[in-house]
Amino acid sequence: MKEIYLIILAVIGFLVSFYLYYTKTHNKKIHCISKHGCDAVVKSKYGQTFGVENTLFGMLYYLMIFAYGIAILFDRNLFKPNIIYYLIVASSAASVLYSIYLTGVQAFVLKKWCDYCIVSSITSVLILIVLVV
Repeated sequence: MKEIYLIILAVIGFLVSFYLYYTKTHNKKIHCISKHGCDAVVKSKYGQTFGVENTLFGMLYYLMIFAYGIAILFDRNLFKPNIIYYLIVASSAASVLYSIYLTGVQAFVLKKWCDYCIVSSITSVLILIVLVV
């Protein structure tokens, strides 16, 4: 069942990241439910890391989790004793830590919130929980 949760969470995370990437690269307005400044957050200088869109990192991360979920769907023990499992967990921990940082930027620097960014952060936390439990 764990692999199903990973696949579902990865799809949610990928779709959120893709939507933000698409709207930003096509200069479209982000339709935020809470109206607290999604555009301001995503299009701020914090929307990139090392000159690369955070949404691209997000899409790659969620694709990796999706692929891992599909792989263990067919063989639950495929990566368990393998270094790949530990790399996936480490990547997930890094994703959670970076999400905490970006949430702090929203709260204390920008003082604006992006609903989609929060969904992505929560998704990252849930993926890490599923992986280690």
